[in-house]
Amino acid sequence: MVKYTGKIFLCALSSVIGTLIGGVFSTVLHLEQPRLPGPVNTQLLALLCLAGGFVLSMALATLSPRLQGNRRSRFAVIAWFVFAWLGINNTIEAGIFTTMGGSPTVITTMLFQSLFVAGAVVLMFSHQRPGKSSPEVIRRFFASRTAAQWAVRLASAVAAFPLIYFLFGMPVGLMVGKSYQSQSFNLQMPTLNVVIGVQSLRSLTALAAVLPMLALWTGSRQRFAWTFGLSLFLVAGLYGLIQAYWMPWTLRSIHTVELFLDSMVYGWLVAMWLLPRPSAMAGEMGARNNRI
Repeated sequence: MVKYTGKIFLCALSSVIGTLIGGVFSTVLHLEQPRLPGPVNTQLLALLCLAGGFVLSMALATLSPRLQGNRRSRFAVIAWFVFAWLGINNTIEAGIFTTMGGSPTVITTMLFQSLFVAGAVVLMFSHQRPGKSSPEVIRRFFASRTAAQWAVRLASAVAAFPLIYFLFGMPVGLMVGKSYQSQSFNLQMPTLNVVIGVQSLRSLTALAAVLPMLALWTGSRQRFAWTFGLSLFLVAGLYGLIQAYWMPWTLRSIHTVELFLDSMVYGWLVAMWLLPRPSAMAGEMGARNNRI
């Protein structure tokens, strides 16, 4: 336990270092900075950034050992997963639901953070496994179904993301809508058409982020559904919410429950729809051996 905690601390520290370096680059490049509501509590923000690093590192440390391939492959998959959500999807979401701005700075900062924390996690929580190379594993993954089957399943995954979002988001909107309509805490309420368009765009990014993990995954569908769902909640939800100290606890608690349910349902759906059964993978390998 002590060894695990020490590794998580080092990974969290690498996340903070990546964030600082990204912030320096954004300043040097004279990028627009986010405008936080009220006076900025620098000390509290720094502590919460470290706490967020712990949350992020624990999520990635759970995923990393379950991925096949060498360290470079795992690093690329994990870094892309983090950046796709924190650098792209969450930035898009903040762009329409808040007035803080600073998207270029956030993207730059998250790019460096993703690289640093992914590198630390892969070094400390990956286990080299003999077997197929990453290109071969990915080829087997996509060869487990026909092109038509993949087209239907991928389209269904893209359509499911906005549906899940609205399924859990509409009740939350009824509870916290006044905060957005009154533009409290730098929040704002976009039009329905904007929300639909943005969630469709975020759905494509979400799919692009999860596919490499599915291709390299070792384990059952059920394990992926639970592991990925919880990790997605920590990365895409809790990481940001614990740092938004200017928002009241009630508002953050409601969004925490919403994002937990979103993540778990999305993780279950992509596992059931996109992850091949072990029997399908074994059948593809057997057919390949017969051809040889």
